[in-house]
This record gives sequence, structure tokens and C-alpha cells, in this order.
Amino acid sequence: MNVFDLSVLKFFFTFVHWCPALDTILKYLVNDDFLKGGVFLAFFWWLWFRDDKPVQERREFLLFAFVSSSSAVLLGRLLALHVPFRVRPLQNPLYNFPFPYTAPSDIPRSWNSFPSDHAILFFCLAASLWIVSRRMGILAICHTLFVICIPRIYMGYHYPSDIVAGALLGIGVALVGKYARVRKGATHPGFLWLERHPASFYAFAFLWMFEVAELFRTLLNLQSFIRHSATAFLRAHF
Repeated sequence: MNVFDLSVLKFFFTFVHWCPALDTILKYLVNDDFLKGGVFLAFFWWLWFRDDKPVQERREFLLFAFVSSSSAVLLGRLLALHVPFRVRPLQNPLYNFPFPYTAPSDIPRSWNSFPSDHAILFFCLAASLWIVSRRMGILAICHTLFVICIPRIYMGYHYPSDIVAGALLGIGVALVGKYARVRKGATHPGFLWLERHPASFYAFAFLWMFEVAELFRTLLNLQSFIRHSATAFLRAHF
């Protein structure tokens, strides 16, 4: 473990067991999709329907935010597959940290701790909101840091460097939207859809944002169900 990770973890773990209510609250924050993604996406809709000018450019940045954040998560997953595997702090037998009693014991062991998917996704969205509105962006960044990321360090899900790497990747992808040609090219099909059939556009947007709010957990569960069902079928018939 590097000096940065060790020093930050030691700082956070000085609070472990100091206040049982704190452990319980942070576990709740880690597991609650409404307070993480749901509240976060309320920032998005606030800006989308705000009636000040210029509406078109603001909506371009916001729509690009969902294209870029989804792409950033995919890049993060590809990166996790090609860097050395890193066991989560909670599952690493080499470190005898005093984890909270509320820390879960059933975290999947097959996923690389580095980088943090949550940091990638929500820092990408927060940076996009910051481009549109400095005030809302600051709120989104604080929400991402204190409600989403720090509780994950405290509960042993991630090393601090996992969060930093995820944040840098997410922010970097979001800033690509500053290039008008890239932003307009990525969002043009979406605006054509919105103009021609707004009802289906908003229906799809609702479903996609639901997935974003829970970090695509439903799609991952569906993928796992299909894989296991296909494996069971092949074993039974071949």
C-alpha cells in the first residue's frame, strides 16, 4: 500500500467504533441509491428545465453528460480488466484495519477495486454540471465527495487512490464536452429524437437515468441472469 492510501485510511479509521451511529449512517449512505444517484439526478433535471438562456447550449452539455458518463464507466471497467488486480481494503488479509461493525461481508471479490466506478460516474456528472452552472456544480461535487465517495472509503470498499483515479478519469471525460464539435456530434441524434418524438425520448431518459442512479445494477443483474441461464441450458442439453 502506498503512503497516500495508508495515511488517509489511518485518518478515517480513527473514527471507526468511536460513534456507532456514524457507522450506521455511513453504511446507509453506501447502500441507498436514492440519496446517491436519485438526489444527484434531481440537480440534472433542475438545470434541464430551468428557463433562463441559453437553453440549447445548456441542454447540449447536460445530454452530453449522460453520453460521457456512461462512456467513462465503460472505460473504467476496461481499465480495471487490464491493470493489476487490487483487493478491496475490507477483503485484504494483509491489513488489520478496524473496519466498522456495519461493514458488509458479501462484497463481490471478482471486481477490481481500482478505479472506483462510483467516483468515475458521479464526478463525471458533477463536472458536467459545473460546466453548466458553477453553483450547482459545487453542490454536485460536494455531494459526490461527502455522500458517495468518502463513505465508501470509510466502509472499506475502496482505497483513496481508487477514488482519486476514478475522479480524474470521470472529470477528464466530462471536459471533452467543452469541444463543441464533439459535444454537438454526440448529442445531435438525441435532439433529433427529442424534436420528433418527445414522449418516447423522455420515457427512455427516465429509464436510463434510473440505471445511472443505481450505477447500472439492474443491467448487471440482467447480464448475470442471462449468462447463468445460458450456462445452465448448455449444461442440460449438451
